[in-house]
Amino acid sequence: MKWFLDDLHTFNGLRQPYRVLERHPDLVLVEPRLQVICYYARCHPTWWPNYHDENVNHWSPPPGHRPLDWRTDAFAFHFTWPVPPEFESPKVLLKSDGFYAEIGKMILEAADMVKYFR
Repeated sequence: MKWFLDDLHTFNGLRQPYRVLERHPDLVLVEPRLQVICYYARCHPTWWPNYHDENVNHWSPPPGHRPLDWRTDAFAFHFTWPVPPEFESPKVLLKSDGFYAEIGKMILEAADMVKYFR
């Protein structure tokens, strides 16, 4: 990319891609499954209707939708705040269970890192 500014996430990661979308929409694929926003321990898939509603989340899908399956429905999760307590450390993660622990354990396993924390 012609313009890239070190240490400016908002410029590089948000504004520049939007400029490309505005100027060359035929070159951009907006993939909604890259946009699962997690805030206060609730994940909101952006392809669900009313995903801005705090009551519409991975625990409570909108009518007509099945619960979110993190293995097949989404490519990435963005944890804004707070980071799930399961992610405090690899040791805590490996002792934890549940939605976030499953995601974290899969990442450690795929990276062949579990053996370093047992």
